[in-house]
Amino acid sequence: MAFRSLQKRKGFTLINVLGLSLGIWCTLLISLWILDEYDKDNFHDKGDRISQVLTRVSSPGDSDNIWDGTGYPVAEALSTEIPEIESVVRITANREANLKLGDKIFKLKVRGADKGFFNIFSFPLKEGNKDFCLDNLKSIVLSEKLATRYFPQGNALGKVVSLNLNRHAEAYRVSGIFNEIPEQSTVQFDAVIPLDNFLPMNNKSWGNTWVKTFILQKENTETILLNQKIRDIPQRIGDDQWRTLVLQPFKDRYLYSKFENGKVVGGRIDYVILFGIIAVFTLLIACFNFINLTTAAAIKRSKEVGIKKVIGAGKRPLLGQFFVESTMLVCISVILAMALTINSIPFFNALTEKTLTLNFSNLNLYLVFGAITIGTILCSGIYPALSLASFKSTEALMQKLQVNTNELRLRKGLVVLQFFLCMVMITATMVVYLQLEYIQDKNLGIAKENIFYMEMDLESYAHSQSIKNELLSFSGIKEVSTAGGNFIEMNGTTSDPVWEGMTPDTGQKWFSILDVDFGLLEMLNISIKEGRNFSEDYSRDTLNFIINEEAVRVMKIKDPLGKSLSFWGEEGGRIIGVVKDFHFTSLHNPITPLIIRCRPKETYLFYLKSTAGKTKEAIAHMGKVHRQFSSLPMNYHFLDSVIEMAYKDEEKVQSLAIFFAVLTIVISCLGLFGLAMFSTQQRIKEIAVRKVLGANIIGLFEMLSKDFIKLVFIALCLAIPLSWYFLNNWIQSFAFHIHMQWWIFVLAGIILIGISLITVSYQTLKVAHTNPVKSLRKE
Repeated sequence: MAFRSLQKRKGFTLINVLGLSLGIWCTLLISLWILDEYDKDNFHDKGDRISQVLTRVSSPGDSDNIWDGTGYPVAEALSTEIPEIESVVRITANREANLKLGDKIFKLKVRGADKGFFNIFSFPLKEGNKDFCLDNLKSIVLSEKLATRYFPQGNALGKVVSLNLNRHAEAYRVSGIFNEIPEQSTVQFDAVIPLDNFLPMNNKSWGNTWVKTFILQKENTETILLNQKIRDIPQRIGDDQWRTLVLQPFKDRYLYSKFENGKVVGGRIDYVILFGIIAVFTLLIACFNFINLTTAAAIKRSKEVGIKKVIGAGKRPLLGQFFVESTMLVCISVILAMALTINSIPFFNALTEKTLTLNFSNLNLYLVFGAITIGTILCSGIYPALSLASFKSTEALMQKLQVNTNELRLRKGLVVLQFFLCMVMITATMVVYLQLEYIQDKNLGIAKENIFYMEMDLESYAHSQSIKNELLSFSGIKEVSTAGGNFIEMNGTTSDPVWEGMTPDTGQKWFSILDVDFGLLEMLNISIKEGRNFSEDYSRDTLNFIINEEAVRVMKIKDPLGKSLSFWGEEGGRIIGVVKDFHFTSLHNPITPLIIRCRPKETYLFYLKSTAGKTKEAIAHMGKVHRQFSSLPMNYHFLDSVIEMAYKDEEKVQSLAIFFAVLTIVISCLGLFGLAMFSTQQRIKEIAVRKVLGANIIGLFEMLSKDFIKLVFIALCLAIPLSWYFLNNWIQSFAFHIHMQWWIFVLAGIILIGISLITVSYQTLKVAHTNPVKSLRKE
């Protein structure tokens, strides 16, 4: 009976199935994404006992900062001072290196690690012993993929390879081969070598936070107790009064990585919550559509209900029948949504840059799938079934059913809620788009057009001056210089600088350090506010410094030019210039104090500016020159592309927001279209009479659409203040951002009203053009 009823009302069935399918599809996609986010780093066998040691840096007058790096000595201090810690391991960030064997050269990402690395983390070794594979300083553990490429005949264990880690090629013996790292791991690498190989590039001071330190706490040890015991170790043992230690469970690092004033305030969990809310709202909108359409169409089934009640049907059997109809619709929709999900996963993966799959061996997938299905059935089926089964038989048979006031209010309330959510989605999409446009178009204080940089390797570093001369000889290359950073990821800081005029109340201040060659600041159009630039005409400029405006403010010196400055135990020099503030980190962060040194020998990136329109030729020439002086692969990047990559997460949010905003609008319009269809059909005779009495098309259209437009206006009035509040909070996460403008909400409202009118107009105009004779002939 349920199937026959749905087949009879094809329009009603099609709209409901389509709306529910889209809502469930959206929810399934987001659920897969959320499951993948929560699955990060959950494969480690001892994951519930692994924590990362973070450094809390405090300074008088400033808020506390949390760094994910620690000093080299921290690990040894934790091992000897805290008995509740079973083991400690340090690792470095990935470093680009070259692996060479005969004529074969491979680029790879290498991490340094202590010997307990493979005991704490579950990166299983296919060959080798996890207890001893990192004992020898010149041992290397390779990935299975790299070992297969490097030694296609097998038997890689014990072989010697040449690793170029820091401009110096050295022999390393393969001591282990690990299986491929799961994509769920946030720690990715191609090879691991003992940590102390990185010491020549760093040092063992407490203040140089170049390692990441992890602990494995003993069973039944409370993290709160450990936090209390490790807190003051830098002060007590390292005589570092500015730093303390704090633990964060390793499994939380991916989702909760944002700190303010020393406390966790979010991270990627914000995106998880955001898209979780979008999934719930989208599914609710689809369910609200179903409820609205079913209750609106109920009047047409009044005789059916009346006859069944007269011949003995009770409320419970009727309730069961209508609930079965709802369940059938949901099940059909779920099947279609699953088919949509399977076919759209490649597109969704491209949008989110993930590798999501429908892993039917994952119990969590069934739990989510079951929750979505049952939740949709209950949400969309119970109220319509109760409404239909509660008709009084006499009124139903005589077709004297009156519209229930409460039911009408509910229906209107659901329409308002739908378009309220649509308005929020549209405004959110517009704000995200405008903020990203602002980031991409904002004047960073540096030139980035036609500028790219090439990394030096061991062989090219030894011939850097010759390479510069060769590059400058090509007409397509205007300028060449070198630098020690890429102007977007210079996150390292130091508190060592001492300057003339420094007072005890200055407190500890943190400065970024940038090494450059002559001519780089001019190439990037970094403006000098005071003083002069570095010049080869002054022999001592390799000892002097240029600082930015923020550094002047932090140093609290009125006339910085000529003041002495030194750090890291060097001789030091004078401040010869002040540059206008420019952005050398993400726009999420404020501009921080910067000290620029002219140290050509400390630079490792060639910067080139090509002639407009000749970038391809410039890159080709750069490759030719590189091959003359190096047998290693060339690695280059466009500066503007590197800057764009810093906002990759926001771009993903933008793409997803647009996708789900469009989907939400489509679902809402389906519901509005269905309501308009039933509303006009119920008033078809009234419309015919009005036409006979002289009503025109415009008047009829206004009469039929004004009720819907009123509901949309109510939704706008509710959505605008709430949208402004949450979106304004979101843009505050950027140190530099757009300002919320009134026209954003006006434009979003016009878009929403326009979409609503287009949706309603088809059905209303269709009825308005109907010949009144056809509608009245049965009277």
